[in-house]
Amino acid sequence: MSDANILINTARVQAQRYTFYQEPMPVEQLMQSLCDTKQGYTQFGGLRPFGVSFLFAGWDKNNGFEMYMSDPSGNYGGWKAAAIGANNQAPQSMLKQD
Repeated sequence: MSDANILINTARVQAQRYTFYQEPMPVEQLMQSLCDTKQGYTQFGGLRPFGVSFLFAGWDKNNGFEMYMSDPSGNYGGWKAAAIGANNQAPQSMLKQD
């Protein structure tokens, strides 16, 4: 839970900094920035990687509604629907059928 809190606070700060440009931060740019932070912790010795996966959903004026899933290594991808967690197999297969 503490890893998630640190990353959420980092995302909030990055999104708030972007408001200096007088517009909200695009969802994909926020996800990319957060995943760069996560990946940086896996790359350097002496740092413990974040063990958190995220589902980020948002609305962008250029792309409309968007949803991204990231894994602890810092990889992310866009999805129409996704499920994460301990018992994600049943919801994930249901979403694939629909």
